[in-house]
Amino acid sequence: MHFKRLLSALLLLVPFSAPAAERLGFKGVELGSSLAQIASNPKFACHVVTTPIADKVCSLRAQEKETIAGAPIDSIFYFYDQSGLTGIVVNLSEAHFQPVIDALSEKYGTPALKTEAVKNLKGIAHENRTYRWQRPEGSVQAERYAGRLDKSSIRFADDTAAQRVQQRRALLAKDPRKDL
Repeated sequence: MHFKRLLSALLLLVPFSAPAAERLGFKGVELGSSLAQIASNPKFACHVVTTPIADKVCSLRAQEKETIAGAPIDSIFYFYDQSGLTGIVVNLSEAHFQPVIDALSEKYGTPALKTEAVKNLKGIAHENRTYRWQRPEGSVQAERYAGRLDKSSIRFADDTAAQRVQQRRALLAKDPRKDL
C-alpha cells in the first residue's frame, strides 16, 4: 500500500509532455545538419556556388535514384552555407504530388493551403496548390505546379538563412581583411 502511494506521488511529480514535433528534413538529413552528412555519401556530388542561401550545393549524381513517400524523385538539391544545411529542394512528377502531400501531412500535421490559377501556353487555367508547414527552425513548402504543369517541388527551408548570408556577405564586402 505504501509503495502504491509513493508511486502515485512520484508520477504526479513527473511532467508529462507532448511528443516533440518532427524536425524538418529529408530522410534523416535535417535543416542545420553538417555538410559532411551528404558530402561523404558517394550518391551525391557537391559544388561551390553563390546563391542567396548557400555557398555549396549537393545533388544526386545522374546514375543515382531516390524516392519521396515511394514516388521517384527527378532531382534533389541540398543547399549549405558555411557547412550548415539551409535548404533542400526535391523535384518530382506532378502525378506523384498528392501521395507526397498526404505523407508530409502525416509527418508534419495539417498545412496551410494557398491556391491560385495558373495558365498553360494555350491559356487553359489550372489550380495550383501550395501547401506550407511552419516550424520554428523553418518551413516545408510543397508546390503542385513548379514552373511546369507536369512538375512539382517540395522545399525544406531555414527561413532566416538568406538574411544571415546576406548580412555576413555585406560585412565581408565592407572589410576585405576578414576574407583572408
